[in-house]
Amino acid sequence: MNFRYPVFLDVSGKKCLIIGEGRELAAKAGALLDAGANVTRLNSGALRPEHLDGCFLIITNQPDNAEVFRLAEERNILCNAVDDPAHCRFSFGAVHRQGDLTIAISTNGQSPALAVRLKEQFQREIGPEYGDLLEVLTTVRAEIANRVPDFAARRELWYRLVDSDVLGLLRTGKRDAAVRVLREMIEAAAVKMMEAPNEFKDGPRD
Repeated sequence: MNFRYPVFLDVSGKKCLIIGEGRELAAKAGALLDAGANVTRLNSGALRPEHLDGCFLIITNQPDNAEVFRLAEERNILCNAVDDPAHCRFSFGAVHRQGDLTIAISTNGQSPALAVRLKEQFQREIGPEYGDLLEVLTTVRAEIANRVPDFAARRELWYRLVDSDVLGLLRTGKRDAAVRVLREMIEAAAVKMMEAPNEFKDGPRD
């Protein structure tokens, strides 16, 4: 197996096919639905070639996944066969989420237990305050781009925001104070640009 290329997919509105039964498949179907996919489920052995028409992704769990994998490969459809790496074009990692922050861990199938332990470590160390931070930063992204047009200055500001006390304030439930600190830092960066415009040169935009 060679599941070494990490990627996050936008499956919103995409037809995704689940073949087979069981709790694991139910969980994967639920995750696809949460991501906005259009999910179709079939029982093992019920697949016909036309079921793959317009399909973007397939997850299958059958006694023999060879045929569905062959059909998927012919149609350039991503396929995952549960516990059957020979019939997979991608694998699932251990995932930790906090809001829009997603951390996915893969060991290329060599040690799923290690991936789980790392996920548990992230769960202990990266709490809901990180999701809150991302949410707050998202609300000011356009403002920062408008008020701090220089790329280098804007990049420096983003790192200072992430490294600031904002995260600690969110961790203790002080959201209003966190937003206030964040806006003070944005204001200071914008004022600095206005007072010393010659220090900044136009650069590539992010």
